[in-house]
Amino acid sequence: MTTTTAAGPLAPFRVIDLTNELGQLAGRMLGDLGAEVIKLEPPGGDESRFIGPFRGDVVDPEHSLHWWTFNNNKLSATLDLTTPRGQELFGLLLDQADFLVETCPPDAAAALGLGVEAIRSSHPGLVHTSITPFGRDGPYANWKATDLVGTAMGGLSSLCGAPGRPPIRPTASQGYTQASAQAVVGTLIAHYQRTRTGQGQHVDQSMQEAVTFTHDNAMPTWDIRGVNNGRPGNGREIGGYKSGQYVYEAADGYVAALSYGGLFGLSARQTIDWLDHHGMAEDLTSDEWLAKLDATQGILIPPAGEDGDHLNDVLVKFCKRFTRAQLVSEAQQIRNGWGIVHTPKDLLENEHLAARDYWVEIEHEEAHVTYPGPWAKLSKTPLSVRHRAPHIGEHNDYVYGDLLELTDDAMTQLSDDGVI
Repeated sequence: MTTTTAAGPLAPFRVIDLTNELGQLAGRMLGDLGAEVIKLEPPGGDESRFIGPFRGDVVDPEHSLHWWTFNNNKLSATLDLTTPRGQELFGLLLDQADFLVETCPPDAAAALGLGVEAIRSSHPGLVHTSITPFGRDGPYANWKATDLVGTAMGGLSSLCGAPGRPPIRPTASQGYTQASAQAVVGTLIAHYQRTRTGQGQHVDQSMQEAVTFTHDNAMPTWDIRGVNNGRPGNGREIGGYKSGQYVYEAADGYVAALSYGGLFGLSARQTIDWLDHHGMAEDLTSDEWLAKLDATQGILIPPAGEDGDHLNDVLVKFCKRFTRAQLVSEAQQIRNGWGIVHTPKDLLENEHLAARDYWVEIEHEEAHVTYPGPWAKLSKTPLSVRHRAPHIGEHNDYVYGDLLELTDDAMTQLSDDGVI
């Protein structure tokens, strides 16, 4: 164990972070939990520092907004693991670490000193987490993959898009983030076991498996009913049952609503009354329509065909007349779970997030930046975003001088030799 001034449930444990963009969120989350996270990057900087966008639109490894986002709460030390001296220093750092998180390809792991059995033998108390596209074994183990490939091979892309159109990728990097987040869960479970036994273990996290885990009922729907959930577009498809829209255009943006806005099932009467109050219920107040809606009360399968199209048409016209805030406020008053489709700008200005002190201000030399705050609120050991993402090798003196007790001359020689 280590000493640190950080608070949080993982203080004072230390993490060695050897991840690329596939696993960087994992180290960030462990840092949010209070661990001291040492990000090891090659001399010259990690390749993910060159992922845009960049502050000022100038490509600079110190100005990547991607780097700033995923590497808060980390320290940076440079190290060339391809050299014998670099691997020696790496072993010394592991001596003082509690966790190792890495994204090394399985076929290259042993050559870089990251072989599972070698680390288990030399550091039996370490929790060693590997995040790879397809896991450390199996026929795809050494396949390369981006986030796009991960969401495709994990099956998520097949569920995204419009009916009759090709699959699309989710906009955010769901493969990378799901793999990282689930790796943190596995890491913490292994850590809990270590507190009971004193023994660490290897956590093998596959991006493909992490993505596949998020599919709701898609797998059993195929297994039991022989039906592939399709691409629902603006609605949802569950085992062949198609719902109406879930997103409607308002006068100033979009709102997310119940299927058909609540115009079927148990909320139908309240919703019709709401539309009628504004003179926009059209024929839904007729005995014929009320009878149809009463017939669906308590049934989960929504109306289909012409009836469903008509309900959507009524909602489309209604929503375009009002602002997002008006629609959501009135829907919530009748207990309909509507919400605003927030843009990033909306979120930064959102009164609810502000009231919960969600946003965190972090000072960079180059700018004052607002970040998403901790992803969970713990009453006794709160998570925190303590400091900005590090500059390249910013903490070499601490890592090699204070932790490994190397002399200034020795560190200068390592720098001259390109090891750090």
